[in-house]
Parts: sequence; C-alpha cells; structure tokens
Amino acid sequence: ATPWFRRPRRRWQLWPILVLAMGCSQCKGEGITANFSFLHSPKFAYKPGALVGERWQDGEIGRRVRESRRIVVMVGAGMSVAAGIPDFRTPGTGLYDNLEKYNLPYPEAVFDLDFLKKDPAPFYMLCKELWPGQYRPTLAHYFIALLHQKGLLLRCYSQNIDSLETLAGLPKEALIAAHGNFDSATCMDTQEKVPPEEVREAVMAGVEACYELNRRYGGLVKPDIVFFGESLPDRFNELSLRDLQNCDLLVILGTSLKVYPFAGLVNLVKPGTPRLLLNREEVGEELGLMFGEPKSADIFVPGDCDAGVLELARLLGCEVELVDLHAKESRRLAEGDGATTAAGGA
Repeated sequence: ATPWFRRPRRRWQLWPILVLAMGCSQCKGEGITANFSFLHSPKFAYKPGALVGERWQDGEIGRRVRESRRIVVMVGAGMSVAAGIPDFRTPGTGLYDNLEKYNLPYPEAVFDLDFLKKDPAPFYMLCKELWPGQYRPTLAHYFIALLHQKGLLLRCYSQNIDSLETLAGLPKEALIAAHGNFDSATCMDTQEKVPPEEVREAVMAGVEACYELNRRYGGLVKPDIVFFGESLPDRFNELSLRDLQNCDLLVILGTSLKVYPFAGLVNLVKPGTPRLLLNREEVGEELGLMFGEPKSADIFVPGDCDAGVLELARLLGCEVELVDLHAKESRRLAEGDGATTAAGGA
C-alpha cells in the first residue's frame, strides 16, 4: 500500500496543511497555544473552491453570480430553523429525533400513508405544532421574496411545508411546494376538497375534533402534504426541467439533499452553471457537487442560511434592501399579532 504521505492530494485536502503552516509562521515560539484569530479575517478565510488567501467572490464565479438574472433557489428545512421550526435530521434537535411522545414505530411513520390510515392521531398532533401562523419568516425567506421583487428569481423549489415563503411575500406562481403544505386539504377516501380553515379549526381543537371532521366528510382528511410514496405536485414535474435548464445560478439553502426526487434537481442545470450551497454542512458530493475542485463552479458557503444569504445579498448589491425589508415586514407582522391579541382580549 502507498504510504499516506505519498498519496496524491486534491486541492481541498491541502488547505489544513497550508493553514497550519501559516499559523506556525505567526506563532513566534508560542507553540500550539498561539492565537490563530488572524485566520478569521476575510483575507485568509477558507472558501472551498479557492486556495487560502483567495475569495471566490472576487473570482470568475463571483462575477457570474453578480451578473445572474435567472436564479433558481432550492429550499430545505434548515432555512426555517431560525424561525423556531426544527429541521428533520439534525441529531438531537431534529424533528425525527423528537417524536418519542407520539409512540411511533419509527420516526418517519408520521409521514407514512399506511401508518396514517391505522392511526392518524400522531399526524394530527404534529400538524397542531407545525400549522402556519405560529412562526415568522426569516431573513432567508425575505431574501427569496426580494429576488422576485427585483426580477431575478426564476423559481423557488421548496421542500418545506410551513408556507413561510408565501408569508414573506413570494407569489404562489413563483413557488413550487414540492412536498405540499397546509394551503389545501383533501378527503383521501372521496377525493373531496376540504376548506383548510375547517381542517385548522379541527386540528387546533384536538384529535377528537379531527375524527369528527373525518366522519363529516366520509373519510380520512389530511392537508395536502406529500407523504412517502405519494407523487409530487404536477407543477414540479411540469416546470423543473425547464426552470433548471434556463437558470444561470442555482442557490441551495438548508437541505441535506437526501430526499428524492427533490435532490435530483441539482443535476438538471446546464454544465458550468454556478451552484451555491448555503448550509451548515457540506452535502451533495454523491450527486456530483464538486466543492474545491479546479474549474468547478460549485461553491460551499458554510454556516446558517441567514448569514449565507446576507453574504450573497451583499454580492448582488441588495444587502441594505434585504435588511430593510426584513425589518419592515417583521414589524408589520408583529403589529398584526398585537391587533389580533387585543381583539381576542376584547
């Protein structure tokens, strides 16, 4: 076997060695306890796709991002974490790790059709926790709405069922809710559409009220959320290939890229189209995302989605607009909450 120090190294595998060498040159004999804070400056910040000391924003990819006019955004549960909604797969805090109270045979059963037909109570209880109106859009949600306002957004494809994109001002025609949401509901046995207001009232009243709703409509009623094994909405299949082929920038926000066919969208763009992953963890390499490879147009921006979109908004020249929009709309929603509370008290 070839010794590890003689094996060929990819460019991204060399950066820790370069950082260590740079750090040692700053130590001045202080050993490994030396202060490495200089590495956090923009000059030395490591960005996959660039050597230490370079910034992707200043290169060819940065120029193409600044000039993009047909942006597609892919959204996962990580974007709504700042709103107080847990994502699905983060160990310890993710939704699937915190469903013990529902006594499920396995976490994913809450979105399994067969299990729903046997015992819909856990799903109705989860709906009560997640129903829109209890959470507020984040900076990242307003970033997508701002892209639309500026005529830069081709489409937003979202895995989320929280409807925060529309609450932030994104029109429904600009959004593909790939996994459905609470905006509509159906009786599964009769295929009759059920007003979502009725479903919400029953869900908030408790499981027995949901059972009564089922009896009234002659079958199991559920919001139009896509369960495992169900087909994605028609608009997803009708528009995804055309949108991804026509986009000049793909922004991927807060997703593990583990759920198909949604994850496969990353491979529908034309070769060479910049793909920016704004996420806490680097994901998608098994899908062909090549972070740190020479001539690759794929960039990983580590961190929370709000911090990532702020950096991207700065590059697009709309950072101030984004901050102002977020502040203005947050105040408006807070005032609405206050008026609702006052009316309720009266």
